Amino acid sequence: MIDILYIEDNEDDADIFSRLIKKLDRPIKYTILRSGSEAVNYLSGQGRYVDEESPLPKLVLLDLNLMGMSGFDVLDWVRSSEKIRWLPVVAFSTSDSPSDIQQAYAAGINAYIVKPGSYQATGALLQGLCQFWLADNTRTDHT
Repeated sequence: MIDILYIEDNEDDADIFSRLIKKLDRPIKYTILRSGSEAVNYLSGQGRYVDEESPLPKLVLLDLNLMGMSGFDVLDWVRSSEKIRWLPVVAFSTSDSPSDIQQAYAAGINAYIVKPGSYQATGALLQGLCQFWLADNTRTDHT
């Protein structure tokens, strides 16, 4: 089972995430996917994941500004899927646009986080995010 599925098409942001997540006090298992369509394939066990057992994550971090299938499209797909509609999805975006934030909440996002501007601030944010969603958050719907 993986802890976090991070859907991010910006290679630099994905690299920063990987470096920072490895520095946390507890080991975090994660997968980074580069597109919305790849995320849908992964979560549904289709495409190149059809013959693989792709474990569902405990948390999805979703960049909303993906090329091709947007983060909003991925979120709509997740919330319409009977199997995974309950999956915690947190927007992790550079956009602080009120319309993006409102649209994300209207579509069923669990939380919206604007990416901090510094490496240190991002590390602190990821520490808190992992503590809450992977340790403190009580769930009964995930096996």
